[in-house]
Amino acid sequence: MIYGKEMRHNNKIKKLFFPMLILPLLGGCIHPHPPAMPFNSSEVAWAQKPGHAAIRGCVSGAIFTKQTSTPMTFGNETVYTFHDVPSSIMQIPRGHFTVELLPESEYMHALSKKMEFYSTRLIGPTAVNDPRWVDPSVLSFIRRISCPVAGPDICTSVGHFLWTNLPAGQWYIVTSYDAANVDDSSVVDVQKITTVDGKTVPFLSWTGTRRVLCSS
Repeated sequence: MIYGKEMRHNNKIKKLFFPMLILPLLGGCIHPHPPAMPFNSSEVAWAQKPGHAAIRGCVSGAIFTKQTSTPMTFGNETVYTFHDVPSSIMQIPRGHFTVELLPESEYMHALSKKMEFYSTRLIGPTAVNDPRWVDPSVLSFIRRISCPVAGPDICTSVGHFLWTNLPAGQWYIVTSYDAANVDDSSVVDVQKITTVDGKTVPFLSWTGTRRVLCSS
């Protein structure tokens, strides 16, 4: 029984981190574009207005804290390959992350899925407003914060944020880890969330097999 649990755990880890191993192979073959369907700005005009709703969120991600090395000999030269130790995985709040709110519509749904798909398959900028898949005319309808640069009023602690003055409505909430800073990852998480006027709704974004050290 213990062996079976360990195998299932390892399979989850492989599914999570396998895309990161094939980035160099895929980066030169994929040519992203914005969604082909027309964008109807009147559908999402409400998202540009101020409001009295808020989101209190937490962003976490999985990392391996230990590695093993294996020597490989090529002629007179020895090269070491490094492997993550599955049992050493930890879930930690992310120090650098970006959160974007896309007001719900057919176009925004397609856009959010493109963000999620391409983030782990392209070498280069991983910001979710990358012009390779986000048309500039759409950007003004997408709300965005980045921590910790947004400041302590929004980025309340490591991995946590409080986003206020939002209009009530339904959104796709897209969370990305900033690969250019401390957190070495380009994972993007897409969920749906509903903001309610006068209320603070909780949000939890996480990647990995265990939800620890991160709560909303």
